Amino acid sequence: MTASFQRQPEDWERDLEDRRFEEQVKAALNVMRLRFQDFTSAHDLPDLVLLTSVGEQRVNVALELKEKRQRYRQRWEHLAGIPEQDLFALDEVAARKLLPFAPYAFLLYHDETGRGRPYVLYSILDLMCAPKVRVQRPINLRSERLKAKWLLNRRHGRAYAGLNDALAGLLAYLEQDLARDVRGLGPHGRYEGENVETL
Repeated sequence: MTASFQRQPEDWERDLEDRRFEEQVKAALNVMRLRFQDFTSAHDLPDLVLLTSVGEQRVNVALELKEKRQRYRQRWEHLAGIPEQDLFALDEVAARKLLPFAPYAFLLYHDETGRGRPYVLYSILDLMCAPKVRVQRPINLRSERLKAKWLLNRRHGRAYAGLNDALAGLLAYLEQDLARDVRGLGPHGRYEGENVETL
């Protein structure tokens, strides 16, 4: 019988030591002369908070940063019901950290597996409204407990070829489309695999 995979404390330590993506994002923001607060070492706050303006209003924009560093096992693909190359697994805790900043809150995913446009941006509205599968799995971090994951489709975010393009896309969305999307009366987004039904 095959034992189920459980992450160990050293796995999280290794993740915390590898901050390349976070450093790349911070360097890009500095080049763009965007002010930000760095909370990448905190466990209860988004990785970055951008200090910017929308029109005449000053806003704090939360940006959570995540990476897909390797291909997921077939079991994840089966649970999600989508092809592995389109799959992102997000810790539910990471999504919840964005809520106090809504609607000025975003998730930026970097896909290191080398397929397609590697940077995918989700607004908090996308995360709330897009179809997703929620699963729980046991972890062993100092004590045994459960951890919730959201299985997301990368096609439900906005994909970019480069990091600068993704950050520029975030700023453009803030300025041009966010208010319309928040106030809209129709469904947010058109998501692959959804059906229009008469109930």
